[in-house]
Amino acid sequence: MALRHRAVRPKMRRMKGSKEPGLLGSFFGYLEQALSSSFATLVSVTAISSECIAFAVRPGSWRKPVRSRLARQILFGGVEAVPFTMFAATIVGVVLTLNSYQWLDFTGRIDFLGPALSILVIREAAPAFACIILIAASASAITTEIATMRINGEIDLIESQGINLTQFLVMPRAVGLALAGTALAAVFVACAFAASAVTILFIGRMALAPFFGEVFSAVDTTDLLSLVGRGTVPAFLIGVICCHDGLAASGAATAIPQAVTRAMLGSVAATLVISAVFAFVAYM
Repeated sequence: MALRHRAVRPKMRRMKGSKEPGLLGSFFGYLEQALSSSFATLVSVTAISSECIAFAVRPGSWRKPVRSRLARQILFGGVEAVPFTMFAATIVGVVLTLNSYQWLDFTGRIDFLGPALSILVIREAAPAFACIILIAASASAITTEIATMRINGEIDLIESQGINLTQFLVMPRAVGLALAGTALAAVFVACAFAASAVTILFIGRMALAPFFGEVFSAVDTTDLLSLVGRGTVPAFLIGVICCHDGLAASGAATAIPQAVTRAMLGSVAATLVISAVFAFVAYM
């Protein structure tokens, strides 16, 4: 008669004197893990960004498939986002003009309206909103596309053919978003000041010629460099972060939304950090 053996799971005994980790210990353990993961991601994103720049300055890297991906990224991330950018810039221009006019009129310094709006729009609002629009319009799409390719095995197939993933997938998307970010920031500035001019005409207590004269006289090289830098660098990093998190996806299809969440949060964090650095340099 055959005997049946049942697998018995041994009971875990707690050793005398040992304690389960408390709430504080669990918190510090989670914090240590999060910091370690964030540092590893930072190192990886920095390495990919450096490789992208190295490929981008090489004319031989821009082969026809890469140029095609670059054009599509500029179209999807930049051109298709222009209408919403114009809408957002119009609303922001009206709101900033009304609030600035009210407070400057209250303090008796209405002549500072042009310089105040030039700082608020060119240095702050335009590049920030351009990057936010890119995150909303392109970050999830890029991450989902790359993560789906990873889950379906397409990335492994590309790698097996000896194709460099950074050159073929990451570089055109990152450079395309960088160009789109700068262009959207410029569109935002133009539409915001146009909305400001209409608002001033509606108020009827200030001429447009002195207003724009003050705006143009207040704009200097620092403002232009801040606009271009804060529109280009964060947008470039948004593309790199989205591709990095998409390539890091593994397992089932449920890993795709997790990668999208990580990419969007990382993109927002990168935008805030780069904006803070440029603001510190500009105001110093």
